[in-house]
Amino acid sequence: MKAPMFDAVLDFPLGAAGVELRAEAVFLGGGVSARFLDYAAPGRKKAPFVRVLTDRPVDVKWADPFEVRTVRGDVLGRGKCLFPGAPSSQELRLARRKALLARLDVGEKDMILALAEFGGLKGLQGEDLDDFCRLSRSRVETLARALEEEGKVRILGFSPVRLISQASLDLLRGRIVSFLIQYHKKHPAQRGAPLENLETRFEAPRTVLVLALRLLAKEGRVVEESGIVRLPDFRIPLSTADEGTLAALEAMVLSGELGSVTLDDIREKLKLTPLKLQTLLAVLAERKKIVEGIDGFILHSRWLDKIIAKVRGSGKRELTVADFKVMTGLSRKYSIPLLELLDSMGVTRRKGSVRDIL
Repeated sequence: MKAPMFDAVLDFPLGAAGVELRAEAVFLGGGVSARFLDYAAPGRKKAPFVRVLTDRPVDVKWADPFEVRTVRGDVLGRGKCLFPGAPSSQELRLARRKALLARLDVGEKDMILALAEFGGLKGLQGEDLDDFCRLSRSRVETLARALEEEGKVRILGFSPVRLISQASLDLLRGRIVSFLIQYHKKHPAQRGAPLENLETRFEAPRTVLVLALRLLAKEGRVVEESGIVRLPDFRIPLSTADEGTLAALEAMVLSGELGSVTLDDIREKLKLTPLKLQTLLAVLAERKKIVEGIDGFILHSRWLDKIIAKVRGSGKRELTVADFKVMTGLSRKYSIPLLELLDSMGVTRRKGSVRDIL
C-alpha cells in the first residue's frame, strides 16, 4: 500500500515524550525523509509505537522492516511497519490505537484476529488483507481456519477469505435479542420485525445478519419465518371477540375455493380495518393455519399441504404449468403464483419452462 503515513514500532527510544524526530526511513527499495511521532504508550519507552509521516507516499505493508538513519547516514535503530495507511487521530482514538498496535506487533494470527475485530460487523475482507500485508491467500486461509477452530472467528467465504470475529458476532446476537424485546413492546399487533428492519438498525451485511439469526435460532432464542423475526415465546395478544373473528376468518379461507379468497374479500366480509386484518392474518400465520401467497391471495395451510402431497406423490420428476393446472384444477392466474410459492419453499425448482420436483 502506497501511503504518506503509517504506524510502526521502533527498537530504540525517541527521547522525551512529545518530541518529534526527523530522520530517514530506509526500506529495501530505498529511503525517504520522515517525521517520527511517539504515541507514548505506557511501558513502551524502549520500543515505542510511532506515527511515521513521510515526505512522499511509500509502498509499505504490515511487518515490513526498515532502518532509521540520521541525515548524515548514522543508523539510529530499526523499525517495523504495523499499520500501513493508518487512520488519522480523528478516525481512531489514541487508547484504541495503542491497544490495536500492541496486537499487530505479536504475529500473523494475532494480526488477522485484531483486524477482524477492528472491522466490527463488516468483518475482514481478503481484498483488504491483500493491501495490508504480504501474506499469500493460502497462508491467510490457513490462519483463518486455525482461528475458527479456536472459536475466535467465523469464516463467511473463501477466494478470497472473508471472516468476522466471534466477539463481534456475539455482540450482534445480544443486540438482536434486545431489539426484539423492545420491538414486541412497541408493536404488539405485529408478528415480529421484518428482516429489513434489522439490517437497517444494525447496518450489518446480510451474510453476517443471517449467520447471527441462524445461530440464535439454533439456540432457541429467536424464530425467523418468511422474513419476519420474533422471540420464540411472543404471541400477539387477542381478546375473546378477536378469537371469534379469527375463527370466522379461518373458516372463510378454508371454505372458499383455492386462491379465490383475497384481502379485499376478507375485509368486506368481516368488516375489518386494514390494520386489524393484518393482525389477525399474522396470528393465523403464526399458528401455521395459513400461508400468504404471492399477489395477495391467502392459502389455508391444509390446502397447501394437500397440493404439496399431490406434487410429490405424482411420480413425476418434472412439472409443467399445464400439469399443475390439471393436478389442482386452478387457472393459470393462480397456478403461476402458487408455483412460485412452491419454488420459494423448496418443493420445486424452476428450470426453464419446467420445474424439477425436489
